[in-house]
Amino acid sequence: MRIETIENYLKNIYHLSSNNTMVVSNQKLADKLAISPASVTEALRKLHELKFVVYEKSYGTRLTAQGTKEALGIVRRHRIWETYLAKELGFGWHEVHEIAEELEHIKNDKLINKLAQIMGNPAFDPHGDPIPDAKGKIMKSNFVKLSEAKVNNQYKVMGVTDHSIAFLKYLEKHQLIIGAVLSIKTIEEFDNSIILTCKKKEVIISNKVAERIIVEVI
Repeated sequence: MRIETIENYLKNIYHLSSNNTMVVSNQKLADKLAISPASVTEALRKLHELKFVVYEKSYGTRLTAQGTKEALGIVRRHRIWETYLAKELGFGWHEVHEIAEELEHIKNDKLINKLAQIMGNPAFDPHGDPIPDAKGKIMKSNFVKLSEAKVNNQYKVMGVTDHSIAFLKYLEKHQLIIGAVLSIKTIEEFDNSIILTCKKKEVIISNKVAERIIVEVI
């Protein structure tokens, strides 16, 4: 298997396992990678032989300690690149993911650590996702979904769970970007849509949108 293919599998298994807390089914992985379950099965058998995963057909797949270490390294490189592209090179948060998908395969810890140092060792990327440190540790947070917000409280936007270009552009349109401060005015009982104020403007968002925005109470 090509190293890029191995890394893509490990990264996606890590994400689908909710940061390595659950087993991943072949079908979930096939859907995520948009390939056939048979192709996934063949790849997982090879990854099992390489001792990156534990794979059992009737059980599913989980990362080994070595697989987890590799996956966290890939995630770190990806999110450092996203942050560098946005913070230092001026790319929009809807642009950085696809570019970082290519750059994440440059396996040079000295380079990645230097980029992180230049930026002050950020703990979160432009989408609010936590960046593993050089030892693979991830900072814990008290973030919640905006859909769990309470009326009259103030919140700061800390991240999103939907990285699609359409969604990120929608948030930019309403200025609901990382760091934006908002106040909850009303939560509609009928559909749980939220009326909020952000930068002195009133915005109405659906519960579907609120489910995809991560905030911190302030």
